[in-house]
Amino acid sequence: MQHLDLPTMIRAGCVIAVATLGWTSTLLAAPPKCDSLFPAGGQRGQQVSVTAAGSFSNWPVSAWVDREGIQVESDADKGKLKINIADTASGVYLIRMSDKEGATQLRPFAVDSLPEVTETEPNNELTAANKIEQSAIVNGRLEKSGDIDGFAFEMKAGQTLVASLDANRTFGSPMDSVLQICGADGFVIKQNDDQRGLDPQIAFIAPRNGRYVVRIFAFPLTPNSTIAFAGASTYIYRLTLTTGGFVDHVLPLSAQSDVTANSSLFGWNLPPDIAITQASVADGIRLFATHPEFASQVEQSLSPYSALVADADASQATPQVIKWPTVVTGRIDAERDEDVFQVTAKKGTKLSIQVESDSLGFLLDPLVQVLDAEGKTIGEVDDTSRKRDCLLVQTIPADGDYRIVVRDVHRYGGFRYVYRMTIGEAKPDFALTLTNDSYVLTPGTPLEIPVTIGRQNGFSGEIVVKAIELPDGVTCEVVKSEAKGDSSKSVKVVLKAEADPASAPFKVVGSTSGEGAIERTARYTIAGTTTEYSKAWLTVAASAGTK
Repeated sequence: MQHLDLPTMIRAGCVIAVATLGWTSTLLAAPPKCDSLFPAGGQRGQQVSVTAAGSFSNWPVSAWVDREGIQVESDADKGKLKINIADTASGVYLIRMSDKEGATQLRPFAVDSLPEVTETEPNNELTAANKIEQSAIVNGRLEKSGDIDGFAFEMKAGQTLVASLDANRTFGSPMDSVLQICGADGFVIKQNDDQRGLDPQIAFIAPRNGRYVVRIFAFPLTPNSTIAFAGASTYIYRLTLTTGGFVDHVLPLSAQSDVTANSSLFGWNLPPDIAITQASVADGIRLFATHPEFASQVEQSLSPYSALVADADASQATPQVIKWPTVVTGRIDAERDEDVFQVTAKKGTKLSIQVESDSLGFLLDPLVQVLDAEGKTIGEVDDTSRKRDCLLVQTIPADGDYRIVVRDVHRYGGFRYVYRMTIGEAKPDFALTLTNDSYVLTPGTPLEIPVTIGRQNGFSGEIVVKAIELPDGVTCEVVKSEAKGDSSKSVKVVLKAEADPASAPFKVVGSTSGEGAIERTARYTIAGTTTEYSKAWLTVAASAGTK
């Protein structure tokens, strides 16, 4: 046996350590991380250069988009993307980047019709405000504490300027923003903050010819002890500034398919009787409706129920007679206004009435009542689960006609007091929820995916839960959620792989059997937003010991 002297042993140990460190770093390289995209959107028919802020151990990365309309490519420089936008693209797209180590969270990217400009600093002072020559969408960022961004617009008396900010609601920017319209002398003419969730919006009619400045500043989403305007690299926004057509919402707010017939657009500076000309379906449940000539902020839901629009004169004196199940879109046009509907139901029926407005970016704080034939209130609800929107499940006491009343709890009303009411029977049902949106599976090592079971309206059946649409070579152990015990509330789906590396979306579904079988797809909330989505991501990593 050869004996090594101490210096030789030290040198050999160093070589082994270096080699081991190199091998370990290869195995433990971090998955890609994307905190934000800037700009966070682009004009249809254009190519956009986008910076993905985050960390990328491997470059280039692969990019996945939730539906057709845009194509994403890695540029030569790390963190730089090229996004090609089709002429027919519409709405908000979801982008995920991946490499052999894992995948980023989904990041939103918005597509609209107006030309795009980028904010330039300094523009804090009125005299230094960026001059906007035409209707456009400004891509900007409140970069640091105390930052204020200003944009100057020349207007003629009687013109209507729409200033609409998209930041927290769509992109998850951690900011509570404020918009102001100022005259050339700096006097604040109009101000708004929470018009669309936490995002502000102003429709301003110029009282005279001249230069007007739109200013934006923000406070942190999570309040702290700092008494100052906030800013950070994540305070990204898109600000629409237009004296042209702007679409605020569509009626009805629901559709049975991607056929958009009989849908009308509402907003400012629009011609009469304007309708949807194109639409794009996302995740099978959302429909982005648009008109290519106008800036738009509209979205519909896809529902198996018929879609109705409330009559303008639906009142206690003349209730609108409707057949359910259905989805009704209405607007509380004025203070103290209310919409009244008449339905027929049988004794013992559990009638489910859900009214949404705040969660859709509108202003109604809904209150819903059910009245019997004598006008007596038999059911009423305001907020549900500490949210402004409400859900009333009412057991019908006798066969007959009943009235459903919808109004604002404070008796307010106006153009944006829009709501969507879903009326159906509260049948036993369930929902599945994922805690994460991205998973890494190593061949030879089982992966457990926790799934939360939400049983609704007394559902007590057995649920079979499994993962589907998996890459080749990946198998799933089917698991059952029993009616009682721990598994009734949560289960763990187990994946195994004896396969080559892969990276792809997949779903988790739960189903029942027998008469009235139900199948539901697990969903998760996209980071920083309130948007739910169903397709999670699976990365099958290289086997242990493989470089």
